[in-house]
Amino acid sequence: MLVQVYRDNAIKKTAIYKWVKRFSERRESITDEEKSGQPATSRTEENIAKVHQIVRETRRLTVRSIAEQVNIDTETVRKILTKDLDMSMVCAKIVPKELTEEQKQRRVLATKQITVLEHPAYSLGLAPSDFFLFPKITEILKGRQFDDTDDIRSNTMAALKAFPQNQFQNCFEGWTRRWHQCIACQGEYVEGDHGGIQ
Repeated sequence: MLVQVYRDNAIKKTAIYKWVKRFSERRESITDEEKSGQPATSRTEENIAKVHQIVRETRRLTVRSIAEQVNIDTETVRKILTKDLDMSMVCAKIVPKELTEEQKQRRVLATKQITVLEHPAYSLGLAPSDFFLFPKITEILKGRQFDDTDDIRSNTMAALKAFPQNQFQNCFEGWTRRWHQCIACQGEYVEGDHGGIQ
């Protein structure tokens, strides 16, 4: 009857006999009993973290050398790399299977021979909104009371429209000076030096 209802998913006759025997021996739980000995797998969170750290430090490693460093078998390392870390071997170099957006952008820029200056993801000294726009708007709106967000929005727009066009031009000229200063300092932040940008 179980086969008619569950077809291939039906429990096998031998398994039914095994469970009948276990329950007749006063067993009450249907979960497996704990087994003694070492765990059946070496794919533990600790080993996954170790493999990930090794691969991040040096990508030109063989699976065998990683296995020796972590002290687990090569097949487990292979499974950790492909299943847990979603990586694959490419020309004897372990790389992620899919490129991140940043990696895709770098490839596009490299194919067009555009050099990218390494810099922090966000730099106050290089963001025109931080060194030009926000201070100017803050200066204009400082000390004023607003009724609601619409009032703030309309006053901010009025402040933006009040800026002379040549100030925006000066901002962009100052921005290029900041780039050159950043390059000259090799990306180091220089406290209090705003390059005379107004």
